[in-house]
Formats: sequence, structure tokens, C-alpha cells
Amino acid sequence: MNKEEALSFLKAYEEKTNAYHLALSTMSFDMATIAPKDGADYRIKMMSILEGEYLTYSTDPENMKRIEAMADMELDELSAKAVKQHLMQLKEIRMIPKDVYMDYQELLGKSNVLWEECKKNSDWEGYKKMLADVITATRSYTDYYRGDLSCYDALLDRNEPGMNIEKYDAFFKNIKDRLLPFIKKVQAANQIDTSVLKQHYPQEDQEKVMEDLKKFMNFDPNRCYMGVSVHPFTSPFSLKDVRLTTAYRENALTSSIFSIIHEYGHAQYMLHVDEKLEGSILAGNMSNGMHESQSRLLENFIARTKAFWSCNYETLKNRFPQQLKNVSIDEFVLMINASSASFIRTEADELTYPLHILIRYELEKQLFNGEVDFEHLDQLWADKYEEYLGIRPQNAAEGILQDVHWPQGLFGYFPTYALGTAYAAQFYQAMCRDIDVEAALTNNEFSKITDWLTKNIHQYGSSKNADELLHDVCHQEFDSNIYIDYLIEKYTQLYNLD
Repeated sequence: MNKEEALSFLKAYEEKTNAYHLALSTMSFDMATIAPKDGADYRIKMMSILEGEYLTYSTDPENMKRIEAMADMELDELSAKAVKQHLMQLKEIRMIPKDVYMDYQELLGKSNVLWEECKKNSDWEGYKKMLADVITATRSYTDYYRGDLSCYDALLDRNEPGMNIEKYDAFFKNIKDRLLPFIKKVQAANQIDTSVLKQHYPQEDQEKVMEDLKKFMNFDPNRCYMGVSVHPFTSPFSLKDVRLTTAYRENALTSSIFSIIHEYGHAQYMLHVDEKLEGSILAGNMSNGMHESQSRLLENFIARTKAFWSCNYETLKNRFPQQLKNVSIDEFVLMINASSASFIRTEADELTYPLHILIRYELEKQLFNGEVDFEHLDQLWADKYEEYLGIRPQNAAEGILQDVHWPQGLFGYFPTYALGTAYAAQFYQAMCRDIDVEAALTNNEFSKITDWLTKNIHQYGSSKNADELLHDVCHQEFDSNIYIDYLIEKYTQLYNLD
């Protein structure tokens, strides 16, 4: 096989595996949004069969032999990186027996359906056995490919290559050492009244607000679609087809607002990848930490500023004239940045958010180290909230059942939210050095934000990893203190602390 034949094979291989992924993504998105619930069992079974066919093709001995041979060829830089990433993926899935792979995918599908129902009814007892089965299956699944790594180290590495318990322990220790005492100072200060945001805000009016914000952020309906689901998420289909969802709560105005801005951060990452990478593994396959850096940057560093709302607040106020009639833009901005202990991770303020992630990280670590009394996992969850945030969930919906990640087998994902936010702090710092972010937002020039992100981050897809991007864009290595310093400085000013 010469170089030309190899590259032709790689293109055909990627097209076929992408076809499987597109079919599965479409079915998965439909199931979470518009598909009739009673058809779930049949749909999940068909999806598991498709997953099996994908596994059969992608791990076909002849196909793997050809990809392995390409690793020794003198290829162009992008092709060489694509081959390397394919081999990393194959290292995992080639070890999984087909029946195990299909059974696991089917279990996760059933788990997600049951979780939706149990969350709606706050029924932990109804879901508990299923979660135990998912954890057991995840442990067994991981055993096939983890090698010398511990099970949880393998899961952490899968979500953020190169990360492990030791590195995350150091990261979260810094957060605990520096932020916990500071949060106590904020909690002891005069509190910001946010009751206005907890009035009744009809969903139909919130949906109109979403349309307003989409217009401001240059949402392209020809390339991007927004739906509604139990838990907000983003699903990439191609570089010109990305779908995202939000969830509405009529007694929490900003819940849907920041959820959709967060998800649009994910969507932008995919939509702005260089088109020459279309179809290549390099068009996606970004680490979860990098993906979360883009969603968290937009959600917090951009959308919680007065500059962002200078072009959007009057429109928001006009949608809710009674609820917001006596609220100035300065008061509104203060409210959306207020810090207070809360149960729901996706609605947490910037300052306490990393504690929500810390809780999940510590529980996951204990789960996979065999250090948890599973029968009382919901109580352990509540204990952690009481320990770190001083509040105790009163039901499963606001406690252990609030997130979709564990039902979907996404163990090791949660830490990337905190890590990604720390990445975002460094990228935002660099952005502010290069462009006048405040002026861009106040002048309704959101494109200047996306242009900078595209030029420096998005266009590369996964052809550059987090360390490379931090070096090239920020001219520094990862430093969690930049994130922590940002939080302390911001909330010191907000709460007039000495």
C-alpha cells in the first residue's frame, strides 16, 4: 500500500465510520427530544445493533492493519495526526468483545430512559439498581482496555487524555485550599437579593428570549438547531449541522438562558472548525476539557458581564415587563453573578460551581475505588453538599438524580467541567489582551468574539490538544491559579470585601 492508496483508504474508512455515527447521533438526538417514549425499547435495541456493526467495521483486522501501517509512513502533518488519533481510539475498542460492546450500549440506552422517568418523579429507589448495574458494567467494560491504569484513571484519561487521579487531586486541592475559605467570607458578607429571578416566567416568553439571544450571538439556523430536552446537551452531526437543547424552568429565569449560552459555546466549537477537516477525526474528537472551556467561557466570562447585557437587557425586560419593571441593568448583572449555595449544578454561580464538580469527583473516585456504601449513595451525596455548601438536598431530583452523566455511563466526565473552566480563564485572559472584548459586546459586534475564538482555537479541531493551545494562544502552561485568582478578584469586588 503506497501513500496515495493509504490516504484513499483512510478517507473511505472515515466516511463509513462517520455514517454509523451520523445514524446513531440522529437516533439519539430524536430519542432525547421528539421521539415517542413508548418506542424507546425497540429503538435502543436497533441502536445497539448499529453500534455492533460500527465495532465490526472499525476493528476489522484488515482495516486495523492498514491504519497501523500508515503510522510508519511519511504523511502530511494533519494525516499523521488523524492516524495517531484513530489508533488511540482503536486501542480501546479493539479490546472489547462485540457482544459486550452491544450489551453495554443497550444498557446505557435503557438507563437513560429510566433516569428521565425517575428524575421526573424524584424516585431514587426506582433508579438505584439500574445505576448499580451501569457502574458494574462500566467497571467490567473498562477492564478490557485499561492495562496498568486503575479503572478510574482510565475513565479520567478517556475524557481528558493525560489526566489522572494524582493530577486532579492536586487541581482540586488548590481549589479547596484557596476557594473554600474565600467562599465562607462571601457567605458572611451582605447577600445579594435574587428573588426577582425566581418569579414566574412563562416558558413561551422564555422561548422568545432565546430567539433574541440567538440573534445577538449570530445563531445560524441553516447550520444549527435548538430543541428542548430533560437535560441540556449539544450533539454535533457535521461541521454544518450541530444541534443543541435547553431545559426551561418557569421559576428560574436564568436557568435556560445560561444553559443555552453554554451549549452554544459547544456548538460554536464544531461550527468553526476549518472546513478542510470535514469528515476527518480531527474535525471532532476534542477533549472534554477543551470542549467545556469553550462552553464555560461563553457562559460565564462573556455572558455574565454588563457589556453582554448592554445590548440584550432592554429586550429581556420588554419580554417580562412586570417581573423586571423595577430592575436596572446594574441590578440585574449583580443578581446573575450573586453567589449562594444551590443544589443544581447547571444553575450554580461561578464561585461555588467548582464545589459541585468537586463533590462529584470525590464520589466517583470513591465509587470506583470500592469505598462507597452504594445503598446509601444518595445520602453520601447529600452529606457532601452539606459539607462543602452547607445545604442538604431534600429529594433525589435536586440531589443525586439531577445530572444525566452517570445514567449515560459518563464517569470521569465531571472533572472536565472544572478543568475546562480553568482553561477558559487563561483563554479569556489572552482574548482580552488581543481585542477589546467589552467594546465588541457593547457595540453589538459578537462576531469579534467568535472570530478570535475561531482563529485561535476552533479552526484546529482536535489537531491541537489543550497543552498546545495554551502554549500557542496564551504563551504559558496550564495554571489553575489564574482561574482561582479571577474568581477571588471578581467576587471581592462584587461583595465589597477587603
